[in-house]
Amino acid sequence: MRSIAAVLITLALASLIIVSSSGTFVSFEAAREVRIQVVPHEEEYIGFLCRDGYAAVVEVTANSETDFDALTVRNYLTGNRDVTILLYPDYSGLPGNAEMFVETEDGAPRIIASEDEYTFFGNVTVGDVAPGEYIVPMDMYAEWNDGDASITPCPIKLVVKDGPNIEKTLLSGNTTDIPMKTYQEWVFQIKVTNPTDEDITVTVKDTIPAEFNVSLARTAASAGTYEFRAANSGHNHHGGHAHPATKLEWNVTIPAGGSEHMNVTIFTRVNHGCQQEFTSCGEYNLNDGATLVEYGITSNPLTVSVACDGCGNCCDCDHHEGKCACGG
Repeated sequence: MRSIAAVLITLALASLIIVSSSGTFVSFEAAREVRIQVVPHEEEYIGFLCRDGYAAVVEVTANSETDFDALTVRNYLTGNRDVTILLYPDYSGLPGNAEMFVETEDGAPRIIASEDEYTFFGNVTVGDVAPGEYIVPMDMYAEWNDGDASITPCPIKLVVKDGPNIEKTLLSGNTTDIPMKTYQEWVFQIKVTNPTDEDITVTVKDTIPAEFNVSLARTAASAGTYEFRAANSGHNHHGGHAHPATKLEWNVTIPAGGSEHMNVTIFTRVNHGCQQEFTSCGEYNLNDGATLVEYGITSNPLTVSVACDGCGNCCDCDHHEGKCACGG
């Protein structure tokens, strides 16, 4: 038979719990166990744990994921009776780029033996979500020999905090109406900001297209270690040679509440045909968006525009300097 669940509160501490006349919980001041009487006998209960009114408080940063304990349920039924539990979380209050899973929502119940307890597993994955608090209510269905009950446990609170951010800025260099086959150079900055209250160690990866060389002598990072290499080899890239695209990897620890940056100088190459890049007009990426590997965040790319009426022929090549004179 279906029982009517009357709410009985057991105080774990001498702290105040306010309960409305309908049995709903108004406020909590500490962690404690809530026991729900599910049969007429006063000593038989289903219990669950709450802290400050929540079954779980889950803190994550944007573009991350974490596992958590969603709810702990205890079986106080007498007569050595098992109880079968199903949880039904309501995710309608979550933002679009947040996904949560709570154990048993897939329809696979958990059986809790008499006088035993079980902690239900949860997982949340958060993408580019605005910082804030999001509430996930739950319904719990309990079934045992000769009875069942629908119970409303405390909800889950999801707290999304600001996460690390990566951005790219052009510090110097032409961006529009660049003539073809003329030496050009640019300086750009990659900056990683850590608004969290803990130091983080991250890897930044970027790609510099084949039209450019990197000036190592005029490249520096505020912290960490970095390496450039040709995209088709595992060797370091020292600039001044005809290579495919150049790969950058920067490993750095960002202090809590702080930021670190890397300034990179690049210049147009002289290609195998003794032609100073750019050899055709149009739009070019100075580099791809830099990626913060651990968080899957990619910054903006930097783009320049080459005019279609530059010089025609290239001569007097100097591959070591990365320059050539342009004939008329």
